[in-house]
Amino acid sequence: DDIEKNFCILLEQAQEMRKALNLEYYKAIKEVKLDFSEPLRFYLIANNNTKVMQNISKAIAQAISNEGYHAELDMQYGIEDEECLKNILLTKPHATVNINAMRRFCIGDDVFNFVWFQDPMPFLLDTTEVTIHKRDFVFSLLPMLDRLLEKKNIPYQRQGFCVNEVVYKWNSNIKREKKIVFIGSSYLKYIPYTQATKSAVKELEAMFIAGENFTLDVVQNIAERYKLDFHFVQNRLIPYVVRDIGLLELCKIKSEYKIEIYGWGWEVYEELQPYYKGVLQYGQEIADVYSSATFAFAPHQLYTLQQRVFEASACGAIPIVYDCRDTSDEISYDEALCYYKTTQDLENILKSDIPQKNFTKLLENNTYNSFVRRIVGIIEGNK
Repeated sequence: DDIEKNFCILLEQAQEMRKALNLEYYKAIKEVKLDFSEPLRFYLIANNNTKVMQNISKAIAQAISNEGYHAELDMQYGIEDEECLKNILLTKPHATVNINAMRRFCIGDDVFNFVWFQDPMPFLLDTTEVTIHKRDFVFSLLPMLDRLLEKKNIPYQRQGFCVNEVVYKWNSNIKREKKIVFIGSSYLKYIPYTQATKSAVKELEAMFIAGENFTLDVVQNIAERYKLDFHFVQNRLIPYVVRDIGLLELCKIKSEYKIEIYGWGWEVYEELQPYYKGVLQYGQEIADVYSSATFAFAPHQLYTLQQRVFEASACGAIPIVYDCRDTSDEISYDEALCYYKTTQDLENILKSDIPQKNFTKLLENNTYNSFVRRIVGIIEGNK
């Protein structure tokens, strides 16, 4: 008992010492005077547990270096706040780049703080008030996030997905086969098994098979009739129908193309087992698979310009995307993509000659380097 008691006392003392040390760092960081005539320095932080955000932060840091600026990337494996604060003080960044977090509290007023929201984070969904500093610049990945930011009165600019050209590129050493590949997880795990969701999914599936549009009015109507949350219908049920049911429909088509499926959760579908190849490591393994394929299947009902679409295009695989041009405000790259709405559309694509597609504009407009140049332009215009 004494050992446990003493340990708890030491733990409390350590926490107090840590807080005191952090306060000293905060104070010193806030007092840093920046010279914007110096080469720009950027600070980024990522957590080892967040695979997607971690890789995006790494890609942005690499692009910052490619553009000739200094990038300091901290990778967290636990709670290393004092180490991060020390690195911020040593780096004296002119700008920070954050994914899904504001983090204004740990930098000085002169520092530009760029925040790229890619997910509906809890503080965007609750009633927490957010204070926006004059040098905070927020980017929104999707229209879904626009609405959440608007409710919080957070000004934002659109920034879509980007492709890492260093990893994702055409590999001529890999033979391109007559196959269509899908890389991504099943969405079945997001569907709770209740009568309401079961009935809603059945109706949405019928609409999907019929090639109907999932407009905001349709989503609202489904949500009200089945007493479901609007965002749950839009961001869980419909993506499940378009992805999982879409993949099941694809595998019913008889064509000359081999089908390969990669990702988590597909083992639950017995009819997909002949095509399921397991899970790929992010990066080179995915690039190699795309370099070996003629087509990449990448359906989503809200937007076509997904990470996988850019990665596939960079590797020379033609993306087949769900046609949501009627309900999306995205730039349309008809010269690069194949669109489908129904299973018949899919079959027509696979039973026609391979289309000649041009990915140049699609890729040039959506690289991490172009994102960094955009950030630098904002700094130059506001310093």
